[in-house]
Amino acid sequence: MFSDVIKAAVTTLQRSAMYTQDIYDLERHERALDELLRDHEFTSGSAQHRIRSAKGHAFEVLERRKVIAPCVTVHAVTHEPGYTEPGFYQVEWLDWIRTEPTFNLIDRTILRSLAVGEDAETLAARHNLPLPRMRQRISRARRVARQARTNLDLAQ
Repeated sequence: MFSDVIKAAVTTLQRSAMYTQDIYDLERHERALDELLRDHEFTSGSAQHRIRSAKGHAFEVLERRKVIAPCVTVHAVTHEPGYTEPGFYQVEWLDWIRTEPTFNLIDRTILRSLAVGEDAETLAARHNLPLPRMRQRISRARRVARQARTNLDLAQ
């Protein structure tokens, strides 16, 4: 059975975790909760003291993890993985197309369709446009994508 001190500490940490927006802070809360639940028989001190102690120990664990396996951004990786699953690059392109702020709705739609393997003929038929007009839109969308990719590479 849990003591009143542990119950209060767990409840406080859970409420605090519900309102956090930071992944690191959420991980720290989870580790602190694990420690409180693991050592629930140790009831000395107040709930706030137990929370500070558990969060301090969680901080130490997470800092050791940073030393052992430092985090790098996806774009900072300069080498490709040794094995890629089928569709890996397609997912990467679709995610970039979805999140790139310089694309308007038309560019985003055309680029997404091209990334999944559609061509100018199928796009022209779907959007009820003449084939030369669709090819022109595809060319413009590709130009915008090349420029966005160049800007992304320069920003790194």
